[in-house]
Amino acid sequence: MTKVTSGLDAMAPKRRRMMDMILALGGLKEEAAIPLSKVSQEIASLRSELEPLADEILAFPDAYFDEFFRAAEKSNIVSQISDKAVLREAIVSLEKACSILDTSPVRGLLDLLQSALQALEGVKDTEVSDSAVDLAEVLKPLPDLIAQIESVLEDYESKRHSEAEAAHAELESLIESISDALPEIGKDVTLALDTLQKLGTKTRYGPFLRTAAQVKRGIREERIDEDRASDLVLGNILTELRRGVIMFILSKMGSRTVVEIGQLMRESPALVQSAIVSMIQRGEVEMIGLDGDAPVFSRVLEATPKTTLVLKKIVQQIRGVSKSLEGDIRSSVERSLKQLEPLLERLQKLGQYDETQLADPMNNLRGIVDDATEAVLSFQSADSSEDLRLLVSAGLEAFARFRLKITLEKGPSLVSGTNVYGEKLDPEVYENMMSSYLDSELERGTMLILIRELGAMTAEDLAKKTNIPQNRVLQHLLRMKRDELLTLAGESHGYVLFDVPRTPTEAEIAVETASSQALQLTEAKAEVRTLLDDLRAEDIGKLANALETLSRGRDRLTKVSVDGINVGESVLGGVEDKIKTAVSLTYRTRTRIPSTRAKVTLDDLIDVDVPSVLEEYRSMMGYAPLLGFGTIEWDQSKCLGCKSCEIACPEDAIQLRPVIQAKELFEFSEDSLGELPVNRALFYRTVRSLAAKKPDVDIVLEKDSPGFGRVDVDLWLCVGCRTCVRRCPGPAPGALELDLKWSLPEVVRQITAQE
Repeated sequence: MTKVTSGLDAMAPKRRRMMDMILALGGLKEEAAIPLSKVSQEIASLRSELEPLADEILAFPDAYFDEFFRAAEKSNIVSQISDKAVLREAIVSLEKACSILDTSPVRGLLDLLQSALQALEGVKDTEVSDSAVDLAEVLKPLPDLIAQIESVLEDYESKRHSEAEAAHAELESLIESISDALPEIGKDVTLALDTLQKLGTKTRYGPFLRTAAQVKRGIREERIDEDRASDLVLGNILTELRRGVIMFILSKMGSRTVVEIGQLMRESPALVQSAIVSMIQRGEVEMIGLDGDAPVFSRVLEATPKTTLVLKKIVQQIRGVSKSLEGDIRSSVERSLKQLEPLLERLQKLGQYDETQLADPMNNLRGIVDDATEAVLSFQSADSSEDLRLLVSAGLEAFARFRLKITLEKGPSLVSGTNVYGEKLDPEVYENMMSSYLDSELERGTMLILIRELGAMTAEDLAKKTNIPQNRVLQHLLRMKRDELLTLAGESHGYVLFDVPRTPTEAEIAVETASSQALQLTEAKAEVRTLLDDLRAEDIGKLANALETLSRGRDRLTKVSVDGINVGESVLGGVEDKIKTAVSLTYRTRTRIPSTRAKVTLDDLIDVDVPSVLEEYRSMMGYAPLLGFGTIEWDQSKCLGCKSCEIACPEDAIQLRPVIQAKELFEFSEDSLGELPVNRALFYRTVRSLAAKKPDVDIVLEKDSPGFGRVDVDLWLCVGCRTCVRRCPGPAPGALELDLKWSLPEVVRQITAQE
């Protein structure tokens, strides 16, 4: 242990922090804890404290699922589920739960869902007649459904507006507090940083919290002086706080333009625009539309709501159907299309919302549009090439495939005209290309029809039903998944299930949540019972994780409702404090027990990759991410002193100091001088020729002098993003080089080499 840690003091601070993490994770670094002689006593104490709580904690899942089963039977919840994939996935989870611990409530729910699935699969699909269909009758309910969707959307927007008004008061208070804190920076930077840090927690913006914590730690450890701290607070900290306020606005007040955000923040649009650009680069913000000529920005969602995807596909489908209609019915469909397109834009601007209210009208709308599409395709004649083109175009539009349509429209110009290089596409090549597109797009369309009608399917199932080779089916599925036409819906016998985006109903959400939590709670309950029977020090971590699972499961079940009524409120409310107490007691004991047994050796660490280590222990790292880990090496002979690196650095980690390292000027080679701009090389040669002797001290300038100075990098702030390296305009390969140290095997070898 002495050999390993002896070289750490000489390491850069950030590198040393990573090594501390590796040593702690590997069990190679002893943590401050109680003596080993008292471990048994601590375990016995924990067990005695948990025993009064354990019975009620372990009993609550059965009590809850008993109430859920009775509520499901009473409301006939399964009759409200039309998605067979939801039932299949729920049945798989419940079967696994029963295999671990077979209880009557879970078994009853399993039997109920199995009966519902058998009933659904026994119903024969209604076949569309080949005779002419009254399309006007099929599309008759369309205006009423659109009005119903618009009404729900207005409720969403009204609720969002009320939330925005409530958030506006909170925002005003936040802006006022930030303005009041700014004058304090020049008086007491530490106090000002504390104030800004407290205000920043209201934004819940991770980059600000991390940066503030790093700077605060640097001040506390006296690595950052007062002047540098003031610069960091006025620059980096306030910039991140500004981004945090923008994220607060977009999260709580909805999508906004730059001008609107500037007015809310009392900042210039230029500052807001600069912050927005950096947040787009980070993947935090995206443009979702236009308000007149002004771009509208929103925070990036973890996933687009399925209802939005469904409506997007419906709009594309109606657009394709309308092209195959004539007369009054075409005008009617186009009017509906003009109503739906703004609704889609409004849903996209809303971002996340409660999808259950739109479930019924959206499913009805999709059914009508599907029937209309099939009706159009059923009576289209394919005797002539023009009829065939219309049929294919309508089919492709129905399945959200635009590429072939665009190609068909541009086809004549591709054949008759020339491109920018003067090249002309051969008609025979064009015909072959169209044939290939037709085959691929029609195969994808067929697969989408099958998935929509039969539910989630695997590549193997689709290959059997379509007679398309399985490898080609998989290529189509992956392409449609990337285009957001398909989603993943679990697994079946080792194969991935693919499904079309569906709007889940309240009943489907309730069954999905209840079944998944039944499995997780059963596993956790069984593990807690086993561990408490013979609790040992090395099992404390497992016990804490199992209790955490019970706690999170209880929290998720509070949101489950059947017919608008929350299930098992008394059961969940009665056990809440007991679970939290048990989790707290277990974590307290875990932190007190020493971790002296090595989990892995240094030799083992060589075979471990950093991403898996960081993922597994992400929660233990707090605000200390390692986006990059290395040292910036500066070559003065190539530096132009232009400050490009300082200006470009997103973390304010690099600075051109007013210090000239005069001694190094006399060590530049002629080759190095030859690569510099003529005037700069001439200046260096002149200084060297006029000097009576070589200097041995640095020259400190009275003030900043762009063009000259020393580049300093604060390793506590540097995240190794390479921005400074890329932006350096000096002679190739530039004056800056990043010596990356994020490779765990490389870092371990470096430690073991330290004597």
